[in-house]
Amino acid sequence: MNSKKKKKIAISLFLVLLTAIVSKCSEKNKEEKTKMIWGTAISGFQADMGHGVQPDENSDWWIWIHDERNEKEGLVGKDKPENGPAFWKNYKTDIDLAKELGTNYFRYSIEWSRIFPNPTTDVKVEVVWTEDGYPSEIKITDETIKELEKIADENNLKKYREILEYARSKGLKILLTLNHFTLPKWIHDPISCRDWFELKGKENTKPCFGNPAGWLSENTVIEFAKYSAFLAYKFGDIVDLWGPMNEPIVISTSGYLLGKVGALAGTGAFPPGTFDPNAFEKATENIIWAIARSYDAIVQFDKKDADSDGKKAEVVLIYNIPYFEPASESEEDKKATEKAWDVQVFLILDAIVDGKLKKLQGQEKFFPSLKKRVDIIGINYYNRIKIKYLPIVPEKGIIFLPEFPACPTFSPSEKCPYGMSEGLLEIYPPGIYEVIKKISQRYKENKLPILITENGIADSKDERRPEFIREHIKFVKKAIEEKIEVLGYFYWSLIDNLEWNSGYSKRFGLIEVDYSSPERKRIPRKSFYVFKEIIENFK
Repeated sequence: MNSKKKKKIAISLFLVLLTAIVSKCSEKNKEEKTKMIWGTAISGFQADMGHGVQPDENSDWWIWIHDERNEKEGLVGKDKPENGPAFWKNYKTDIDLAKELGTNYFRYSIEWSRIFPNPTTDVKVEVVWTEDGYPSEIKITDETIKELEKIADENNLKKYREILEYARSKGLKILLTLNHFTLPKWIHDPISCRDWFELKGKENTKPCFGNPAGWLSENTVIEFAKYSAFLAYKFGDIVDLWGPMNEPIVISTSGYLLGKVGALAGTGAFPPGTFDPNAFEKATENIIWAIARSYDAIVQFDKKDADSDGKKAEVVLIYNIPYFEPASESEEDKKATEKAWDVQVFLILDAIVDGKLKKLQGQEKFFPSLKKRVDIIGINYYNRIKIKYLPIVPEKGIIFLPEFPACPTFSPSEKCPYGMSEGLLEIYPPGIYEVIKKISQRYKENKLPILITENGIADSKDERRPEFIREHIKFVKKAIEEKIEVLGYFYWSLIDNLEWNSGYSKRFGLIEVDYSSPERKRIPRKSFYVFKEIIENFK
């Protein structure tokens, strides 16, 4: 055999081998992609701080929860974040337990105020505005990133990378949430805003007396886009799954529509704690545009395929969706329930999925720069809510009110067959299936997969949590068996943490945190092992 022929055979064998390797890798990636996602979640403000951890005093929530007047009026609880589970110090213990649990994903949130404790407003970017005054494009460049690097807190960036890399080293992929309710104080002055909303004749003054107005300001949209781009650039090598914002409608509803009602119910108020339908609409619109521009920034600056699945970045719209049902068979209650779905769910989802920006009065306009700014719809499901008709602000479509209390008793009853949690939420596992089905059907043309990004229960004795998890996953499986693309399930929360104004008494954790011990000892609950068994045996 001559050398030319030998060379030809060698090349042919090499190509065959290479094809086999590529095919095997492709199959492996495909298998990895179709594998069920199992995860747990925590948020920075709720879990990071505690004994031995430097507190983050630069957020609006820190200011809000420490305000004496707020505490006196019941707008906030007595528990404070600096007394929390100290995840920043104990993250290795917690992540090791998440690995032992059998999960393959870990959902965590970054605190904007830790990355940028000081303003980024002097880092200028070009903004393209629509004729209606909305930011259709925010032009962020490599030079923008360089300027942001000069301002960012290097120590906190290093700490976040340390946590995320440790999770990856344990085989856990990351779903990274960029905003879980809190804002830097240079973005939002919650006390000035609270006081401004209480002012009679405020129409003649600047919002929040000219102080940082949070989601009432279009500038927040611009700064959030820069922040999103920066995090995608810094962590794109270890993160491929991103959640720009947690439960966006909760931010605008709880801050600008519920007012001080939460104080009467014992759950306090979100900053700035006002009832102003116009402000609610304005904040919601700004949040919608912030999510869209964050999506663009993440896709632009996450340049690495951290998971080797062929995609550099996928963006999840993490959304709180209860199962709304009429409180009675009356036409009024049915109409009110439809409005609850429209305002609390579809107002934002329709904008981000289909590009339809709606006003509360019913007007609608299509914006290409909003459409398809999501890859996966994330559902946070906790409860069923029965809706009664009440014309609170009928001209704005606010004609719905949840029944309260949700159930006559914590125990199962005819009205609430699964009972009520310590958080005063009705337990209703079939609702998770109904929500999945409703969202899937509404957006079926977009072919967006669904991911359960939160599901959990406040249960200090861990008596109901095991069955809660079993039942909800049973109904998730029902949806999967009906060929709805559900990628996976995250339980909230891995550990006990600060449940905002409800404090440390509302225990959602699979892992108990012993707050009486300086080291914040971790104790896996029975439900931890129940969830572990479900993961191991799920088919």
